[in-house]
Amino acid sequence: MHLSGIRAFVAVAQCGSTTEAAAELGFTQSAISRQVADFERYVGTKVFSRGQGGLRLNAMGTAVLPTAVEILRLAESMPETAAVEQRSHGRPRPRNVRHL
Repeated sequence: MHLSGIRAFVAVAQCGSTTEAAAELGFTQSAISRQVADFERYVGTKVFSRGQGGLRLNAMGTAVLPTAVEILRLAESMPETAAVEQRSHGRPRPRNVRHL
């Protein structure tokens, strides 16, 4: 599972639509739909109820959302954790660290 799928799931959960999530994340709507489908394959079940009003978290989506948010939080903290560790060992921080 790529972080992009987790990020797409969280964004759609927060926005309620793949279109709004795509705009927020800078992807196309179809890319977000694919990422959410990949996420659903990874967790082994649907995480949204789909209807006229857009996408709503179902019970499984509600259950996995806190874990997904925590995974993103931890992933985003890794560069800083590594930088602190490098400073404590007297090594310079890499200049080309890419943010997630």
